[in-house]
Amino acid sequence: MEKIEFTAEIREGKGKKITRKLRQNDYIPAILYGYGIEPLLLKLKRKGTERIIRHLESHNVMGDLLIEKNGKKEKVKVVLKEVQVDPVKERILHLDFYQIRMDKPITLTVPLHFTGEARGIEKGGILDEEMREITIECLPKDVPDFIKVDISSLDIGETLLVKDIKTDEKIKILEDEDKVVVSILAPKAVEVEEEEEKEEEEVKEEPEVITEEKAEERRKEKEEK
Repeated sequence: MEKIEFTAEIREGKGKKITRKLRQNDYIPAILYGYGIEPLLLKLKRKGTERIIRHLESHNVMGDLLIEKNGKKEKVKVVLKEVQVDPVKERILHLDFYQIRMDKPITLTVPLHFTGEARGIEKGGILDEEMREITIECLPKDVPDFIKVDISSLDIGETLLVKDIKTDEKIKILEDEDKVVVSILAPKAVEVEEEEEKEEEEVKEEPEVITEEKAEERRKEKEEK
């Protein structure tokens, strides 16, 4: 699994005034919690932390958290549970880390990587990805970087469901088994365009219908000329 490591420092105090000041000084407030431990207030340097998070395919990932306190460093295994982002400035506001135990299963999401060239795409079909990641449960040591999904057998109009995904027996998928993962859609836009062109051609080919009234108008126009 790809190595992900965050570096944090202990922060003193809590509340909006403290967290606002931390952000002004280019720090991201954070908290570490977990089974059997007291929640720990942390701060992480913004620049390095945002760079790591931008390269993650999913925020709910496992990694190491290096905590600096009184000149000493302690490394703990964590899951990055939540990333709060300012919707306007797109800056990270807060991070939630969950400390895990290596002997206990954990729940997290991992990316899906689609492999193979679907038969339907070769015929002009369109790949519609309903899911880009999936929630699983397993021991920390068995967490994969991603799960491969072979779509080579899919034809136009066919779908692949969660229950069709093949994984290691150590990994349990926590999604509705009938949920659609990916579909191959028919090229409807192309079909509609071709149909419209065909209708236009048919309209052009239709003979003009001359009514008695229109014939009389044409006769008068000729006489006036």
